[in-house]
Amino acid sequence: MMHDSEAALGSIRKEYENAVSRKRELMERLRLIEKTDPTNLNQIWMLRDQIAYWEGKSEGLRFALDAYSGS
Repeated sequence: MMHDSEAALGSIRKEYENAVSRKRELMERLRLIEKTDPTNLNQIWMLRDQIAYWEGKSEGLRFALDAYSGS
């Protein structure tokens, strides 16, 4: 039983790290596009939407990690 909890915690941690990494990558792309092509509003808004998605996902996974750690 404890093994399942540890596996679940590891899986959640891995997903969390992936979400944080993805969000950082997108933020870098957004900064670059805002500097090099500030009139490309379609791309800017698509990136902002994707960043919001990954931000929400990482926050949810962080909450799950905190809940697992606290139990």
